[in-house]
Amino acid sequence: MTGKSNDTDEIRNSKAAREARSIIKFMIEHTAYGGFGALVFGSLVLFFDIGGIYSLAMASRDAPIFIMLLFFGLFITFGGISLGIGIMNLGGFSDNDSYDDERKKHRDDRNGS
Repeated sequence: MTGKSNDTDEIRNSKAAREARSIIKFMIEHTAYGGFGALVFGSLVLFFDIGGIYSLAMASRDAPIFIMLLFFGLFITFGGISLGIGIMNLGGFSDNDSYDDERKKHRDDRNGS
């Protein structure tokens, strides 16, 4: 019985499992940043009654559904944008000029000899 538990612990603590957990944490963290932005933006839109949205919602008997759909749409939009920005910033090293120079140097060394 201890052998099976030990195998499970090895899988759970493997490098792939740790990387998967860090990826999930990264995605949740950036989506939460976007969710916070959506909450702030939606609250400001309703508070300042931009476009009469708050007045229209409160005049309807379905105001809670309207507000929920507004914030759901904002959460999806802002969360996706935040996650996209976070993912795009992961590859920043390849935009570095010294990295390009290093690749050209190795290519020139290989072709010259």
